[in-house]
Amino acid sequence: MVELLKLMESYGDAPAFKNLDGENSYEVTYREYLNKMKACAYNLKNTFGNLAGKHIGIMADSNYEYTVLLGAILFSRGVIVPVNFLETPENIAAAIYKSDLDGFIVEDKYRDKAPANIKIADKAEMLDVNNGSLELKDFTDEEKENLAVIIFTSGTTSLSKGVMLSVNNLLGFVVEGHNDDYSEEEIAISGKRVYNVFPFYHVAGINGWLYRIEQGATTYLSADPRNVLSDLEGEQVDIGLVTPGILNLWQNCIKKGHIERLGGLKLALTGGAKPDIDVIKTFLENGIGFGQYYGMTETTGNITCNFDVINHMDSVGLPVDGCEVLIVDGEICVRYHGVMLGYYKDPEGTAEVLDKDGLLHTGDLGYIADDGFMYITGRKKNLIILSSGENVSPEELERLVGKCPKIKECLAFERDDRINLGVYCDSDSQEEVKDFVSELNKTLPIYKRIYHVEFRDTEFEKTELGKIKR
Repeated sequence: MVELLKLMESYGDAPAFKNLDGENSYEVTYREYLNKMKACAYNLKNTFGNLAGKHIGIMADSNYEYTVLLGAILFSRGVIVPVNFLETPENIAAAIYKSDLDGFIVEDKYRDKAPANIKIADKAEMLDVNNGSLELKDFTDEEKENLAVIIFTSGTTSLSKGVMLSVNNLLGFVVEGHNDDYSEEEIAISGKRVYNVFPFYHVAGINGWLYRIEQGATTYLSADPRNVLSDLEGEQVDIGLVTPGILNLWQNCIKKGHIERLGGLKLALTGGAKPDIDVIKTFLENGIGFGQYYGMTETTGNITCNFDVINHMDSVGLPVDGCEVLIVDGEICVRYHGVMLGYYKDPEGTAEVLDKDGLLHTGDLGYIADDGFMYITGRKKNLIILSSGENVSPEELERLVGKCPKIKECLAFERDDRINLGVYCDSDSQEEVKDFVSELNKTLPIYKRIYHVEFRDTEFEKTELGKIKR
């Protein structure tokens, strides 16, 4: 069991966080961070009583203070329920009511999203350091199966499900942030400066929070995510852990000759949605390393990582240490110490994805090449099954159509037993897109051919991490 509190104590006055806010930017040492966590735990106990086993929700901006709340609840033996305020009202309501909250910590500006029948605590009051302090203890091996977090997934097709993660999932092993395809001298991030934009109500945010503390790194955070293009100017960071959407913004900066806005970035890391290959090439051509992660909330994050993108542009990489990946009837399946306990109060949903022997069915289709690198070809539940019995992967068609440079976004779907395509592009490019699709159809079997193209003048609705909602 990783003794996270003991690690924080050992780091002392080393910088744990830097909150980027222009002239109001400030650093927080590990000593200050731990003391603030203890003060927060004291306030939480006075507000909600003994937290052991209680479900405590958080709806707040994803900044340094959010991680104080995470640690205070976790080491008070409470169950963290992060609620994404950017979700649809339906998914917010599902997260709040499905998780049986005993208390809810809310940032003042999101108070109107909080229900009246749950005990509410103001975030600012919970972070007051003047009331007292509560000693916290690391977890023991006897506590490893205790429920620690319920994270509601950001689904592309249905209401969110509450993923139950245990103490063991979070702290039973050192989080793996690398693999054998990356150079040994670059693996350790001890003392390095890591800029993070993944929110702390997302498994990638929580996973990264733990990993950076375990390694003794400094986490750089934007107080306002809208300032992502200016916050690093004048700063020096080593690693950027960002979404594909931020990568696109950074690519534009590089192409416009403003690479200094990236704060001397040496390595860009991403996950959640597949980045554009052109984006990857831009970073590599400008001397910035690149790494891609593939994972799920249900596996506490990383399943594979790819640091050899030069030779494996389309791959999600090799399995992280300790993760066994199997292909069962074309589906990617995982056996791993990060695999969830199950979905909260959803035994049927749990049984659909988790075997009795602990094998998790990811729902992703893919294959493993001879060199061990894994490739994803689509989602099992997205398969289009035609009346002829033929199966069509919409993702496969989208990748093929996406080679047309005029297409900004596309989405394949079935209508009247035929394949249709939604396309977002400039209006003056529509004829060129039609010609491209016509030529592509000549190379496809009849059942995969695109029957009709529907054009739109706005982007498709997406999840927070950039996946198009189907």
